[in-house]
Parts: sequence; structure tokens; C-alpha cells
Amino acid sequence: MNLNTPDSHLIELWRTGNENAYRILFDRYFFKLYSYTLKLIPDSSASEEIVMDVMLAVWQKRDRLNSNLSLSAYLYKSVKNRLIDHLRKQNLRTVSLDQTAVEPPSYFITDSRILHKELESLYRNSLDRLPPQKKRIFTMSREEGSSYKEIADRLQLSKNTVENHMVAALRLMKERMSMC
Repeated sequence: MNLNTPDSHLIELWRTGNENAYRILFDRYFFKLYSYTLKLIPDSSASEEIVMDVMLAVWQKRDRLNSNLSLSAYLYKSVKNRLIDHLRKQNLRTVSLDQTAVEPPSYFITDSRILHKELESLYRNSLDRLPPQKKRIFTMSREEGSSYKEIADRLQLSKNTVENHMVAALRLMKERMSMC
């Protein structure tokens, strides 16, 4: 067993209790994943935490890992999902209560209400023009806040099918809204 040993063989050894096999896998992927994460978020501690969380999750799932699995693809997909979760949490902004007491000028309120109504109308028209299944999945995801897995379970579809419908729905919505 050395650094050139295939992932599939290392996974099999690791599953039978050889912790050195995991160390080789860890060393093989940690810095690649860390560099990948660091390119997307410039916070080194958050990047390290994301990669460590993924590596820990793999450690905990070692009994369920398939040796035919492309470990590289699995790890990058897991890191990507953790990055998305991290970025979503970062987008939750808070506003000081002091700032909320300031009343914007009335012309700004009127303009923003008109713009909001126009955008809402454009959004609703684009949504109504989606095929029924895509509309239902889009609504469940974006308006009800359901995860793809929850939607897949409720509609008895695969998660990949839900993702494909969402990609298509988002593309159609974008096209229709940009035409107006």
C-alpha cells in the first residue's frame, strides 16, 4: 500500500479496519479539496472547516462506501454542497433596529412599490407559463422552502429528476423574465 494505490483498493482496506488506508486517502484529497474551497471562499478557517466536515462525514460512512465509487467525485460534490450551505448562511443579513426607524422619502416608497408590483407580475406570469410539473416543483422549492429531497419524497420522484426540473424551470423563468 502506497500513494499510488487506487482509491477502490484503499476503500476496501479501510472498510476492513486498516486506518492507514484512510490516512492515505485523507492526504491524497485534503489539500486538493482545501485549495478548491479556498478559491470559492477566501476564508481559510471556513474552508478548512468545510473540508474537515466532509472528511469526517466520509469517515463516519466508511461502512456504507462502495469501493466502485469515484471517491474524488463524491468528495468534490460533498464539498460543493457544504460550500452552498455555507454561502446560504452567509447571505442571511441582519439589520440594526436603529436603521429600521428611519423612514425613506415617500417618492422612494411609491417607486419601490410600483417596481415591486411590476416584478411580482412578471414573476407570476413567467411562473404560470411553466409546464405543470416544473411549476409545482419550482413552487415547492422556492416558495415553500422544501429541499429537493423533500420534494422528491412528496412527489415520489428521484432527487435527480427534481434537480433536472428545477434547472429547466430556472432557465425558462430567466429566459421569459429577461425578454420583458
